Amino acid sequence: MKIIEIIKDLTKSPGISGFESEFAAKVCEKLKEYCNETWITKTNSVVGVKNCKKNDAPTIMLEAHLDRIGLIVSSVDENGFVGFRALGGVDERILPAAEVEILGSERIFGIIGAKPPHLMKNNEEDEGLKIEDMLIDTGLGEVAASKISIGDPILLKSDFCELLNNRISSATLDNRAGMSVIFDCLEKLKDKDLPCNLCVAFASGEEQGLLGAYTVADNIKCDLAVVVDVTYGETPDAKVTETFPLGCGAVICRGPNVHFEMTKKVIELAKKKNIPYEIEVASGSTGTNAWALQTSGHGIPCVVISVPLRYMHTTVETVDIGDLESVSKLISEIVSGGEVVA
Repeated sequence: MKIIEIIKDLTKSPGISGFESEFAAKVCEKLKEYCNETWITKTNSVVGVKNCKKNDAPTIMLEAHLDRIGLIVSSVDENGFVGFRALGGVDERILPAAEVEILGSERIFGIIGAKPPHLMKNNEEDEGLKIEDMLIDTGLGEVAASKISIGDPILLKSDFCELLNNRISSATLDNRAGMSVIFDCLEKLKDKDLPCNLCVAFASGEEQGLLGAYTVADNIKCDLAVVVDVTYGETPDAKVTETFPLGCGAVICRGPNVHFEMTKKVIELAKKKNIPYEIEVASGSTGTNAWALQTSGHGIPCVVISVPLRYMHTTVETVDIGDLESVSKLISEIVSGGEVVA
């Protein structure tokens, strides 16, 4: 299966942060094809293990979070309008006029309404809408209260689009992009004798504060965790020094949240194998699950490799297929070569 087919399939499932159970079951079933043992943790992270034939071999973890941002119902009024709050760092600017699905006992379509600009006062236009001022209109009227419960998750609807120049766009590419890279890597390594044991972790709750990764770190002892996530893609309105152009390849992070020597080896490996890459600097936490993995229990040494992504935390997140392939190739070389943990 091509990587674009993998990611397209993964974007079909909600897996909203805090409500990952159904998606976790799907992912676990998919992981069984590549691992000797798989399981779902009590907090809906998915873990798989593939053991090699060597005694005392090191263990490498490949990790990507499986949850996506979304919304949650906070109120239903007598006229059927639904109030909501954010699950994760939703970009509030995209919400007015957005299409949603409320995921309760049944899926209920709705739209996020907004006061027409003609009726706004000057200060309202200047300040912009806040999430607490928005409401979802389902058209149900007074029937809504019998079909929608406070606490139901809400999906931000989005279509998977293939753009020109090898680009794709969809909601939840943060971090289905990282997941697709790992599945593509597993496909590459499926029939190879590996020099290390391989652990795969798709952690829940990352968008709520790295929650799942803290408990995943306690499930299995690893000598290295390769954390695959997204980073900021270049756009005309963003600083060049803070973003990375789509098509640049794998983005390798350096800083105190990653292992110094192992990261240097990953960079040398990318050079040796002619894999395009860029360097990103994080002076503290990387904002990824590497922070949780590095600081839990006895600590797991981490490297972070990211895919540049435009329009993060919106319904039109955009990545370059070539970057996905570069990251997949690099982590495949890390696992199959063995020199990074040697």
